[in-house]
Amino acid sequence: MTQLPNINSVAPNNQAFGAANTLNDLDLDAFLHLMIAQLQNQDPLNPLENNELLAQISQIREVGATEKLTETLDAVLLGQNISSATNLLGADVVALTDEGQRVSGNVRVVSIVNGQPQLDLAVDPSATAAPEGGELGSGQYTYEVVWETESGALFGVEVSAATGSLTNFQGAIRLNNLPETSSEKRVYRTDNTGEGGRKLVAVLPDGRTSTFVDTVSDDARTGEPLTDQVQRVDFANRVRVSLNNVGEVRPPSQ
Repeated sequence: MTQLPNINSVAPNNQAFGAANTLNDLDLDAFLHLMIAQLQNQDPLNPLENNELLAQISQIREVGATEKLTETLDAVLLGQNISSATNLLGADVVALTDEGQRVSGNVRVVSIVNGQPQLDLAVDPSATAAPEGGELGSGQYTYEVVWETESGALFGVEVSAATGSLTNFQGAIRLNNLPETSSEKRVYRTDNTGEGGRKLVAVLPDGRTSTFVDTVSDDARTGEPLTDQVQRVDFANRVRVSLNNVGEVRPPSQ
């Protein structure tokens, strides 16, 4: 007597359920043919009750539908996360690394690692051309961004900007990825020779501010010169964080 394969058999572990069992894709005609064939070929001494057959087919179809729904929802969630991550390109964020370190930086690259979006943050201070115009002339500028700690120590970072290497320079320079501090930051700058005295061009009262746009010409630098001894600090070039670990998003300061 011809026997049908056992519809309750378990697929091998290395095969996906949908690939090993075509019952996931049964339509009404296929279902009726299967039911009739099994009824015609069943053991007459141990017949299968119709309600048992219907229950088996129903369970198999429910399992297949659940797995497909889960896959669909996972795909939708991944798409939403990728969209959210790409929308952060160019924005300043505060996040935690996998080691629990709090970092603040500008989102430069989005990648997918193990099905999850990862953000590469540029945390090294840098200079780019600002989109708005300003009064800065062409040349080589050196910036010193300094802040004072609670103990009174003066720390700072140095940023160089050669206007000839800045894309679409229109008389304004933007400093990016400035370190987050607990006190205000003061921005000093040389003239366009890069070697002159460093004079104050701005005070950033919010220590969390990570960008600054300089439009001040050399002649308009009326602030005090930098005379104090500054201890310079260095920062890592890039830090990778998970999208799920982003705790704060701040648009770039204008």
